[in-house]
Amino acid sequence: MRFVGSWSVRLASSGRHSNHIHPKGWASSAFYVALPGSVLESDSASRAGWIQFGRPLEDLGLDLPPRRVIQPRPGHLALFPSCMWHGTVPFEAPEPRLTMAFDMQPRG
Repeated sequence: MRFVGSWSVRLASSGRHSNHIHPKGWASSAFYVALPGSVLESDSASRAGWIQFGRPLEDLGLDLPPRRVIQPRPGHLALFPSCMWHGTVPFEAPEPRLTMAFDMQPRG
């Protein structure tokens, strides 16, 4: 495997990642460095700050539900296919949501 990109994201209250894909990657990740208490305490009804998979870009006008939604935890790493739509549910909190991420491809 080889890394084709890496970055960090600091989301403030009302922040979210719009649903998107990573066209340069084969596998993508999200490593949870720090999360607000409201994200850690949110439940399956609100899903505030959770990562969702399978829901397409809002601009496409397809009102499809996510296929899976995962509650993040500090120190956990989510790995998923780069071609899978993913984004986050908005959250409200004074503390930031901090993640590190990377994309990778097979060596070839």
